[in-house]
Amino acid sequence: MAASLIVVVTLDPGITADALADSAENRVHAQGHLRPTGLVNHFPARRRLARKLVHRSHGHTAGGPIRLLNLHLMRSRAAEYAAWQWQQWRSVVSGTRDAQPWWVFLDRHRADPTAWPISRAQQAYLAQPRVLAMTAYNAAYRQHPIPTTGLESLQAGFNTHRTAAALAAVPGDATATATGMWLTTHSGRLSDQLAYLHAANDYIDQLPPRTPLVAIAADPNG
Repeated sequence: MAASLIVVVTLDPGITADALADSAENRVHAQGHLRPTGLVNHFPARRRLARKLVHRSHGHTAGGPIRLLNLHLMRSRAAEYAAWQWQQWRSVVSGTRDAQPWWVFLDRHRADPTAWPISRAQQAYLAQPRVLAMTAYNAAYRQHPIPTTGLESLQAGFNTHRTAAALAAVPGDATATATGMWLTTHSGRLSDQLAYLHAANDYIDQLPPRTPLVAIAADPNG
């Protein structure tokens, strides 16, 4: 089963706080390929006007006007953790060669499913010494794993990994704009992910401060 996604939905400033959750869920439903599964306390909340926020708990909220959400803190925390993670990763994979990211093997499967069934693609990816080193570390240190999904950005270097993490902090896996556009990555390639994150952050940062954002968890239909 595919992993649950986090979708950040942009809504009209005129929507009341009571209607934020239903409006965001309806926007995700309208995409047709995703099934909303609930609100996510994705954003750090500023300590004021809590009545304008939805699902507020322990200093975080699932949404509200941008001016009440601390997006700068989200990005700085993500960058700080990514910096620590990269240093840890470099120690974990010391002595191993660069590994091919998962999308390389997935492309082989899609190009020739008979010669490269998905099971073979998965085994070939996981058998790479660098991925094995990360997998072993994650088994031993489950509280602070280094997900293999971040392999390509980790291998791209400290600054790239830190920057990618900061860019990914706010938009989630997809961003639904107020005009009905749907922004997301086209593939697992780092270049595609960065293109999405650049577009999503540029869009969010240009929104008026009264614009509400709501974070919804969603699973692929079917």
